[in-house]
Amino acid sequence: MRRWQRPYSLDIATAFAVLGLVAVAVPAAVLVIMYVRGELPAPVAILFGVWLAGGTVGTARHAMLGVYVSEGGIRSRSLLHTTTVPWASVAEIDSGTATIAGLDMGRLAIVIERTDGTRVQTPLQRGDLFRPFTFRPELGRLATWPEHYDEILTTLRAHHRDAQRRQAVSTGLPAQPPVGRPTTSSAGAGRARPTHDALSADQRRDMHALIRQHERGALSDAEFAAELAKIHEID
Repeated sequence: MRRWQRPYSLDIATAFAVLGLVAVAVPAAVLVIMYVRGELPAPVAILFGVWLAGGTVGTARHAMLGVYVSEGGIRSRSLLHTTTVPWASVAEIDSGTATIAGLDMGRLAIVIERTDGTRVQTPLQRGDLFRPFTFRPELGRLATWPEHYDEILTTLRAHHRDAQRRQAVSTGLPAQPPVGRPTTSSAGAGRARPTHDALSADQRRDMHALIRQHERGALSDAEFAAELAKIHEID
């Protein structure tokens, strides 16, 4: 996997942004045809052109929001900037408090913890089950439903573990376990199947998400067993 890709299914908001980007092409084409035919004055065409260009850029950027992975590292793409962290500089992929300009958003967000102690907050946030009743602005963030959030976190951690193993093989050193602190489990995690007492809270949550994926048929028996073994190897 040399190219950057989102290793998870798209959120509904992202899907709508992609559709919106396609929909912008229709008025743009109509605008060009009207201008060529002389049916639209030049100042009006320029005004609508600038408006469509701004809308296209904003919609395209929103459609690209998320977290991307490759063999080289992990990338967080927000509305205004993009941050790329090599796997060797990633200490842990954790779940922390979502903030905007230092203000607590009242929800969790996926955070990339670097080995130098700095934290990169991604735009992926754990939303509420009933969005219409939250009254909290998204502001360029992706607030997905709780189960989807847990699955994304589990998938990103699996990619981090794979990167640690590749680095260990290349250097001849044992893979280092994640150093992040335990986080609060999402709603419903208490219904996971019984696991070994030595498992950490993060490992139990990862196992719970894998069980849900396996029960829905998203993972085959072999894939489920392989991912489960990876979790136990870190223990």
